[in-house]
Amino acid sequence: MSADDVSATLAARVGRGPGDGSRAVAIGGGHGLSRCLQALTHVVDHVTAVVTTADDGGSSGRLREQLGVVPPGDLRMALASLSPRRDLARLLQYRFRSGELEGHSLGNLVIVATTDLNGGDVVAALDYVAAVLDARGRVVPCTTRPVQLCARVAEGEVAGQAAVARSRRVRDVWLEPADPPATADAVEAIARADLIVLGPGSLYTSIIPNLLVSGIADAVAAARGPTVLVANLREQPGETEGLRLTDHVAALLEHAPGVTLHAIVAHNGPAPGGDGRPLAADPEALSTFASSVLLADLLDPRGGHDPGKLAIALGRVLRPGRAALG
Repeated sequence: MSADDVSATLAARVGRGPGDGSRAVAIGGGHGLSRCLQALTHVVDHVTAVVTTADDGGSSGRLREQLGVVPPGDLRMALASLSPRRDLARLLQYRFRSGELEGHSLGNLVIVATTDLNGGDVVAALDYVAAVLDARGRVVPCTTRPVQLCARVAEGEVAGQAAVARSRRVRDVWLEPADPPATADAVEAIARADLIVLGPGSLYTSIIPNLLVSGIADAVAAARGPTVLVANLREQPGETEGLRLTDHVAALLEHAPGVTLHAIVAHNGPAPGGDGRPLAADPEALSTFASSVLLADLLDPRGGHDPGKLAIALGRVLRPGRAALG
């Protein structure tokens, strides 16, 4: 299914937002965050993506190392997900295949260039690119300071997001430098949100790194809106190999002890294909971590989270008294 097909399907299922001024914040990174953002644009009227800045692989890693910039890859993907201009979103995602630019995404270069034109202000740059894309919301980094993700694993300690993702039996993770300042716009968005969504996405390298920024975790803990965790569909080879879904939730809360989960949304349906053992959702076990547990078929034909199904589930969390959205 193309991006246009996804957008059309969502419009048919849940409409284009309720028109009540509702706001949501999605916290994470990578493809999981993209699916969540696609869903939320049809549940609330304004979405803010709060995105990890620990990426050190691929194009983002090269730009970070060479230019000392905040890694733009996850920021780019979030912007593309929020844009109804599929032509511009596709251009933003274009990746060069040869020459000195091989492996670089055009959107990564655009974000870096726009940041430079804005005097190094990456938040202003992202707002500018969002305006060009007609994005249905904002994208902000959890911190504007480049940080390195470190982990304690079975073999010892490793440094760098890419290295953590390849590691097995991750025990805990932390950021260096420790406790970087949270982006003020991210903290404000969380405070104003009617719904805060964690995940889906890589547990130790996409979701938890945001909460290791104490200002972000504190804002989530103090937020007026409910906080919901969208559970992953399967274990991630290496990073979460051998972990049960309850282990995922426990690890998340151990790294952000002040955060309270009001709801967990988990898949209950056909087993997802792909690498990694499917994560079984045990509602009784999960209820020890959250006030409510919502099980639903969240799978799309490609093996990821279906944005339309996820929109319906998140709408039920936000508006439990309503049978339908929009």
